Amino acid sequence: MATFGGMVFLGFALVLAAFILISVRASQMYPQLVLKIFKYLIILFFIFAFSVAAVVIGLRIDDRHESSYSKNRKSVEDIWGGGVIQNPPAFFERTVGRRTVVTDDNKKVEEDYYVDNILSMADHKVNVNIQSSIREKGLLKFAGYRAVFKGEYRVKNTYNTGKTFYFNFSLPENAGNISGFTATLNGEKISQDKNLADGLDWKGVLSPGQEMVFKLEYTANGTRVYRYSLGNNKLEIENFSFELITDFGDYMIPERAMVPGTVAADSQKTKLSWQNQKLITGQDIALEFIIPGNYGETAYRLFYYSPLAMALFIMLLLVFSVAKEIKLHPMHYLFLITGFFIFYLLASYLITYVPIIPGIMISVLVSTGIMLYYASMLKKGTVFMQAVAMGSVIFQWIFSIAFFFPAHTGFTITIASILAFIVLMKQTASVEWNSKW
Repeated sequence: MATFGGMVFLGFALVLAAFILISVRASQMYPQLVLKIFKYLIILFFIFAFSVAAVVIGLRIDDRHESSYSKNRKSVEDIWGGGVIQNPPAFFERTVGRRTVVTDDNKKVEEDYYVDNILSMADHKVNVNIQSSIREKGLLKFAGYRAVFKGEYRVKNTYNTGKTFYFNFSLPENAGNISGFTATLNGEKISQDKNLADGLDWKGVLSPGQEMVFKLEYTANGTRVYRYSLGNNKLEIENFSFELITDFGDYMIPERAMVPGTVAADSQKTKLSWQNQKLITGQDIALEFIIPGNYGETAYRLFYYSPLAMALFIMLLLVFSVAKEIKLHPMHYLFLITGFFIFYLLASYLITYVPIIPGIMISVLVSTGIMLYYASMLKKGTVFMQAVAMGSVIFQWIFSIAFFFPAHTGFTITIASILAFIVLMKQTASVEWNSKW
């Protein structure tokens, strides 16, 4: 092992020595080339250093946003309501048995125990109308809503004899205020359950073939997610119909949720329907609502891509200055990179005081203005100022806007980069590159 380590060290020393000898020899034979390489390495170091700083700021924003969003979301859910979970009702018969148990003082006693046999439902029809009621906490927005629930459940005694049956409907979990809760049986208000604050518990005898129709309605406040929890228990439903209408323009179907059979939308509403015959449930029906305005994730993704934006911007200026014989010192590039970096630095603070879109726009304006002001002081001509302006528009303005459209971010950045490349080709097509190196 020691021999192997020594050989590795010797090999490394030989390679380093060879590199030093070649560098010295090259500097003697091609001093201008070595200076140019050293110049580009310095510029590359500037890009790397400022890119690392921008990414670190992005990590800070990510952590700050996650902490702030989680804290404020909990506050909003405590006040308004959280992700509403509605369990389907249970229609069942109950058998009673006797068993012997041993008490703490080692005495044997007889006690009753109950076994609930869940039965299938003939009809299971639900309509949920979800109306957005956006909640705001500071500069953050949350997808609050009011859910108007209407359920109709038809049950039937399929036995040849009369039996006692139970029907239980629980109120939704995680909901805020629940209002307007009504329960009817065959069109008449249910008077058996005197306290509906914990849902509906009904018990009755059905003769052979007799049917009963329960209708339940309520309005509840919630945030972010609505879930009709069919997947917790295996249920058999002869005719299943679920209709959800919402005015949220953007939503997603979370995990363990059924894809709707049909979706119809217009400028104001979206209607999603699930229709099944002889359904045996295994998945929930759920939607997660998304609203514009919470750009914390967008902000830190924008910062994560800063190395790409910064490198492309400087690359454009570098190629352009070489092609047009505009002499720039590495210090000039340092000031231009600093001006570019000011966008990220200023934006990281502004978005904590103002909404993110105005914050980003102000930061871009300030950064672009500083770079153009510096370019004018260099007195390298109008063409160079146009190159700085074009680089800023493409690699700051368009790149920033692209992140507010997550589905098209990559495509937008690609198109912008291609346009910059085409402009650069047009400006440098007639350049005799052999004389530039």
